Amino acid sequence: MKRHFLLVIISSAIYSGACAQNYAQKDKGLVVYKLGTDTTVTQYFEFDNKKFQTTIIFYSGSVTKYEADGELDETGDLKQVFSKILTLDSSGKWTLTSEGTNVFTGDSSVYTARRNGKEIGRRAVAGKGIVSNAADAASVFVFPYMGFFAPVKIGDTLFHCQFTFGECRKYQVARLAKNELKVGSNVMGKLKLFVDDHGRMQGGDAVGSSVNWIASVERQKKDYREYLDLMAKRRWATGTLAPRTFRDTARLVSANKKIEVDYWRPYRRNREIFGAVVPWNRVWRTGANNATQIRTDADLDFNGNKLPAGKYSIWTYPTENGWQLIINKKADIWGTEYDSTANFFHTPLHVERTAEPVEILTISVLPRNNDEARLLVEWEYYRAWTDFKIAH
Repeated sequence: MKRHFLLVIISSAIYSGACAQNYAQKDKGLVVYKLGTDTTVTQYFEFDNKKFQTTIIFYSGSVTKYEADGELDETGDLKQVFSKILTLDSSGKWTLTSEGTNVFTGDSSVYTARRNGKEIGRRAVAGKGIVSNAADAASVFVFPYMGFFAPVKIGDTLFHCQFTFGECRKYQVARLAKNELKVGSNVMGKLKLFVDDHGRMQGGDAVGSSVNWIASVERQKKDYREYLDLMAKRRWATGTLAPRTFRDTARLVSANKKIEVDYWRPYRRNREIFGAVVPWNRVWRTGANNATQIRTDADLDFNGNKLPAGKYSIWTYPTENGWQLIINKKADIWGTEYDSTANFFHTPLHVERTAEPVEILTISVLPRNNDEARLLVEWEYYRAWTDFKIAH
């Protein structure tokens, strides 16, 4: 999971008629967030009457730890967060990288970052709630506490405000069933949280969202923080960290006309990809992070579907019985912001299984002849493609 957190603020704009449970109780436990067989994040938390302590460790390219104390208001929004960010160095010791204070007062929040005791940054944002990339991971991973502030009645929804990419996006906390919540936004994506009768988190399913995990909770071990440190150092020493997803561009130049596909390339890492990490029968961003984008200087023709020169997003719809390629008019968007009303067209892809797995998602634009090329997607045991014509 890539640790470039979106700017997120959730403020208390509550849907008329819905009310939160707002349990004043204690809870503590360890949440393990996995993507396939990879443990990508671990989180220890203690919650006591709207106050919390949490330790969050990320495993992606390096090992980073967030230690934080915070407090929520009566709606579940954050009032304040004090955090430390540490990295695991080559000697196996934690090194303090920076500290942060996020305080929500009145109608605004102020995040102050410090390094070596000196202020290195300050940012004020109108509103109050949960702040992510302007603050720290503790202000994003509030999932263990959401059940305490969810609506009581099945079918009710509490709406909050999520600020990201410089604007407000609606963030919902909805009760689907007695022990099931649906939370998220069109940027984070929608995910399910499973809670007990008292609102305590039991697990979660965020596959396909920006956070992209399956979560489980255990409440047996006594000293979770020591356990997390040992686990982090063991994974660092054995080199079992997940490699970071990276950005790449596939290019083709034909008769001075350039075609580019810009995308993020996740790794397979011995996981089952299609039907698991990438679910069947669901629109896929065909990459990670941002929506995959195609830029073309020439008019193109995909099986009779005319695509004028310009910039678009590429999506796919994989099923066990076939795949569809989707071209969408919205190009500069996040990978969870798919809007079917902006589809330009969709067309079938040829699909075949490969004898050997492809470790890293690979998209290619290959020449076929003077006026024809192939768009090819390869990952795991699947290869999907379509040919298209290039106008000169």
